[in-house]
Amino acid sequence: MVQIPCQNCGKMYPEEWSWYSCNKCDYRICQSCISKHKGKYGSGFKCSQCTFGQMKRK
Repeated sequence: MVQIPCQNCGKMYPEEWSWYSCNKCDYRICQSCISKHKGKYGSGFKCSQCTFGQMKRK
């Protein structure tokens, strides 16, 4: 089983995990980080890493 890190908290999860991923830049975070991540462009369901991206559950 392949483990990949959350790009916000760094915790390792299985690749098949239920991720939130930006529909523009593919920034990927775990479920627990959706309410915690923030950056230059936003937080929550707005991507924190790019101007127009929205976080969608994958």
